[in-house]
Amino acid sequence: MCPRVIQDDVVQEVPGGVLTRCVRGFQAIGVTSDMIHRRRHDHLLKETLETTRFNLTEPPASAFFVGSQVEGSTTKGMQSDTDHVFRLDIVHVVLKLGAYHEGKMNLLAFKDDSKTTPPQFYKLCRLQPTPDGRQEYMRHPANETDVVDEQDRVLVSNMSMDNLYKTVFETHGQSKFIRHGPSRSWTDKLDFVSALPCNDLPEECKIEFTRSRPGHWPKSETLEHIRQCQVFFIPQGHPHSPLNERNLQWRLSTSLAERKIMFDFTEEQMLVFMLLKMLKNDYCKQKFGDNFSTFHIKTAMMFSIEKHPPDIWRIDNIVACSTLCIDLLIQWAHDNVCPHFTMDGVNLFDGNLSIQDMKELETFLTDLKKNIAEKICNLKMDSFGVKVLQKVHNKESKIEQQKEILKETTSRFRAAFFTTFYELDSQINSMEVNMADWCVSNHLTYLCGLQSHGSDL
Repeated sequence: MCPRVIQDDVVQEVPGGVLTRCVRGFQAIGVTSDMIHRRRHDHLLKETLETTRFNLTEPPASAFFVGSQVEGSTTKGMQSDTDHVFRLDIVHVVLKLGAYHEGKMNLLAFKDDSKTTPPQFYKLCRLQPTPDGRQEYMRHPANETDVVDEQDRVLVSNMSMDNLYKTVFETHGQSKFIRHGPSRSWTDKLDFVSALPCNDLPEECKIEFTRSRPGHWPKSETLEHIRQCQVFFIPQGHPHSPLNERNLQWRLSTSLAERKIMFDFTEEQMLVFMLLKMLKNDYCKQKFGDNFSTFHIKTAMMFSIEKHPPDIWRIDNIVACSTLCIDLLIQWAHDNVCPHFTMDGVNLFDGNLSIQDMKELETFLTDLKKNIAEKICNLKMDSFGVKVLQKVHNKESKIEQQKEILKETTSRFRAAFFTTFYELDSQINSMEVNMADWCVSNHLTYLCGLQSHGSDL
């Protein structure tokens, strides 16, 4: 008899064999609770190492990993890229004129009075101190990419860091420069995003703490934690803005809050999310490309977990829970609106999918839901469909898959560790003896401070 799940007064039936074998399929490709947590730990450890290196060898900066690698929501077959976010700690962004932060580059985030700036997008203008210690608009460009607007404010272009990135890439022997959205890179495997920190909470982000919800998720302690998370301004303009406007726009990002929310997913919820990602990559990507993205699915997962009771998210209910998320995506495609989980007034379809695209997406997802058991059994990624159909799984194959994952994550950490020593060695070897002695002493003082007051990582 097929398991039944009640959703909006509709009883869905899902082939029981697919339900049980889906879990074994994940195990066969090395995806278990232990491996998800191992991926998270290794990337957080690498993040800590890179932040330490920046504070020893570079202008102050902090490293963060966001996305599937640090979430643990990936498989070998997905070949997920690694998303690096570099917070520039020499910058301080404010939402209104206030106290000037000495020793930092002070920027004011604002929207045009004409209300033409799209939701989630801001402009940044440079500030300078006044004799009495306050701050005012800077009147002269500080960078060749700066633009002076009609009110004589000096606006920071979202391309202001590009020349620095190009120089860094060339120093490391990489001549290619890829600009994709907010990321800069020389390869499709790595994304580097410069993030300008803001300690104030923009008005549109307060909806996360004020809107009504059932209350079981996110947990109150999670909400309190994300209330303390910094928001970032990252270098990306809205695709539908005129080019001269687009190059001056910066996108508001709540990536640290979103990462914390993802860390609160249970193992069962993670498997649902990964199954949906596989379905998207195998069936949706060819038709919609990256315009229908993993972020849309992640958002649907968050709203679904918030909306539905926690007891439905069970190992024996993975496929049925996947259909809940697909139902929500179908509704959003029908309404032409995909809301943001942590920001008010943002439509995540805007700039990605046209009205016609959304009609086609609605039809496509409706067919996917109707034939979900068949679609799962035909999944090519990681040979998942084949493994779902197998009645018996080779335990040695499962162990080999896990070994490969561990080898991959360990090698990345070792590479970061080697890079840290190499850069420290190069820095000190280029100095005079007295300066090198002073530098080593400062490094040791900093590291002793971390040992006494740092995190477990």
